[in-house]
Parts: sequence; C-alpha cells; structure tokens
Amino acid sequence: MIRSFFYTSENKNLYINDDQSRLSMLAHPELKKTSEKSTDVDSYYVKKYAYLKAHGFFTKSKPTEFAVLEESIVEDNIKNIKQVVFEVTDSCNLSCTYCAFGELYDGYDERISKKIDIHKAIHLLKFIFDHKPKKKNDKLAISFYGGEPLLNMTFIEQIVELSKELNLAKQFDLEYTMTTNTTLLHKYMDFLVANNFRLLISLDGNEKCHSYRTFKKDNENSFQKVIENLDRLQKDYPDYFLKNISFNAVLHDRNTIKEIYEFIYTRYNKIPRVSELNTRHIRPCNKDRFNSMYHSVADSDSEFRKEESELARLTHKNSLSYMELTNYLKYISINYYISNIRELLYSIEKQLPTSTCTPFSKKVLLTNRNKLLPCERIDYRYSMGKVDEDIEFNIPEITRQYNFYYKHIQKFCQTCYVYKYCGSCLFHIENIDKANEEGFVCQYHQNQKDFENSLRNIFTFLEKYPQDYAEIIKNVVIE
Repeated sequence: MIRSFFYTSENKNLYINDDQSRLSMLAHPELKKTSEKSTDVDSYYVKKYAYLKAHGFFTKSKPTEFAVLEESIVEDNIKNIKQVVFEVTDSCNLSCTYCAFGELYDGYDERISKKIDIHKAIHLLKFIFDHKPKKKNDKLAISFYGGEPLLNMTFIEQIVELSKELNLAKQFDLEYTMTTNTTLLHKYMDFLVANNFRLLISLDGNEKCHSYRTFKKDNENSFQKVIENLDRLQKDYPDYFLKNISFNAVLHDRNTIKEIYEFIYTRYNKIPRVSELNTRHIRPCNKDRFNSMYHSVADSDSEFRKEESELARLTHKNSLSYMELTNYLKYISINYYISNIRELLYSIEKQLPTSTCTPFSKKVLLTNRNKLLPCERIDYRYSMGKVDEDIEFNIPEITRQYNFYYKHIQKFCQTCYVYKYCGSCLFHIENIDKANEEGFVCQYHQNQKDFENSLRNIFTFLEKYPQDYAEIIKNVVIE
C-alpha cells in the first residue's frame, strides 16, 4: 500500500511526502529519526511526529475506490465532439526510416495507397454538425492526417468548403489543422494561408539530423525541399508563419536536442516539440535496428541543459524537468482541490484508472478504412465504430471494453504512487488485452523507490529554479 516516506534532493535537503494530504514538505532530520524509532531524538520532534501521525501522516493510504465508465458519458462525448480527424490518405511521398507505419512496426492497417472515402467523411461531418449543440464561438477543430495529407488536396478542399457551409447555422469557431512533411507545401500554401490552417511541420533539425526522412522515389534526403518551402512560406506570409506554424522533431541517433533547437530556433525563431521514437509494437526482427536508433529525450535534454547556454535559457520552459514540475503541481499536488471542487464539497473522490481520455472526449478519427477511433495515437485494431450507411458507435460494447481494462488495471493503480496522474493511456500499455491474465504487468507502474527518484529530480530542479513555482502556479495551475 501507499504510505508516507522521506526523500532527499541532490542538495541533501530532506522532504517528507504524504499521499493523503498531497504534500511534499521540508522535514528536519530528527523527524526522520523519530519515524525510524530512534531513541536519541529531540523531544520536540517526537511530539511533532505524533501530531503528524494523528493527522494522517505515516499511515497507509486507504484503498482508492475507482469509478466505472458510464454509457451516458460516451453518449455525451459523441454529441459534443471537439475535434474530427480525417486520415486523408495512407500514401506518403517520403519513406522515413522510423515511421510508425513503416517496416519497423506492427499494429496498423496495411498501407496500400488508399485515399479516404469522401462520401463517408461527409456523412461523419454532417453527423457532427447535426448533433453538436449550437453554441456560438464553441470550437470545432477539423484536422487532416496521413500519410502525407497534401497528396489528397481535393479532399481537403471539399471538406473545408462543406464545413463552412454547415457552419452557417451553427456558428462554431472552426479551426483547420494539419501535420505535414512540407515537401508539397509550395503547391498549396495560398489555400492553407487563406483558410488559416495551423500546420505542424515535421523537421528533425539540420540536413544531417533530418537524413532519416528521405523521398520514396530516390531515397534522397528531403531536407532541401522542406527548407525551400518553409523559407518561401516565411518570406511570403510572415504573420501567418509566426502565428500558425509549429514544429515537431523526432529524436534519434543522428541528432540531439541541442542540434534540433539550434537549427530550428536560429532559422525560424521557433522552439519545436521533440518526440522519441515509438517504443510500442516493434517487429521482433527489427529490435536491434530500433535499439541502435533510439535515444532518450531525458538523456539528451539533460546533456543540453548542462551547458547553461543562452539557448538553454530560452528553452527553459520546454525542458523535461520543467514539464515534470508542472505536471506534479497541476495534477498530483495542491491543484487537486482546485480541479476537483465537486469531489471536495461532497467528500467524494472517484476517478477512472490511468490518464486515458474517455472515448471521444477529445476527438474522433475516421480512417481511410472507414473505422472510427478516439485518437490517431492508438492502434487501429481498437476501432470503436465505423461509417457505413449509418454512423455506427456500439456504445454498450465500447463501455464494456473500457471497464474491462479499468477493472483489471486497478490492482496496479492501488499500489502505484502516481495513480492520481500517471500520464499513461490504456492503449499504450503492453498486452492490455491480456490484463486479466496471470503475468500481466503495467510498465508504467511506479513503486515507492521509483516515485522517490521522480520527486528527487523534481525538487532538485525546483531548488535550482525557485521562481518557476510562482510562475507555474499563476499561469498553469490556477488558470
């Protein structure tokens, strides 16, 4: 069971963490000696220990009573879709070595250069507009995903035009987004700018860093074409570029976080998001190749921060340590009571296990095989509906399946020190379909030692940058 424990930062400052009160606070070494039943202890700390124990410290936490998913929640999510994602095509003009749809991985539908069915997409779009309650300025994001979406520009143009027509009655705040490799941007940038698309650009850094992203036709590095198009977009539409362009880089054995930041920030004055290679569903025959390519964001970021350069200062809020501190303050520590006022008022504390979004609470994805999924980041075998003559959501089955996972993952959550916000999705847990079988484990489970190490890193960082506390509380937690 989960209990209070002491830990030290790298600066040898002693803290006590208590799950019940959601506090980590400075502690005197004498208090730790008291908890260890030492006889040579200042009497003041004996009394303090007794006081804390009487108020719930140093006791095992009560078992958490987890909630179950109700069908009504799924129904409500479907009626209030916030984002629809279309898998425009599974075709791509690049052959990126580490692509999640490439030869390194299993877990996706076979890529057969298939475009999405425009009629099925229109059917889904009309369904969303018909069912989403009219609320002026309520946001609806329409996103285009691939493959490379710009290989099916006709579809994109039709959906944009139709969505504007449908929106005349609803007056939603429409937003169009797309992830693109940018190699075809020169053909369509006028349209994208005219419709205020938000673009997420895939760029791994300089030419060497980007060398895994090659053209399918000749295996040449796509870097020069990408840069040519981005430079043109920035020159022709500087305001649009400033507001609507963001970058994602993938970390591997041919780049580092330092190199990624240096190139993209220097050239475009943007700080990219940096992702690791997908670690799930690697083909057994490709494990060695994957291992040679994989590099940890935590390790690369740590090396970069040691330099304490001007660029490191500029990207401070993008550091892994800053994000870990933010998540700790926002989800695990004091902000629990701000975020859960209903539970506080009624003395109810129930949550669903893991950090998995409830089905369709954030988005719905329509694949080019007419499957409906709650996200593009989960395997297509977890399809939760389809578009045919009707929009088919089997809500009872969806609810049953989620509750099956929740029921069997709970035994790990009960002893996990980050059960309040583990950050993990059910569908990213290895062998989740076998959660009821003996031998199943959750790879994200944190025992006391794991959590001690996490807190040591978080509070060492906070001791070095104490000003971050007020900044995060003001701009992230309270808001």
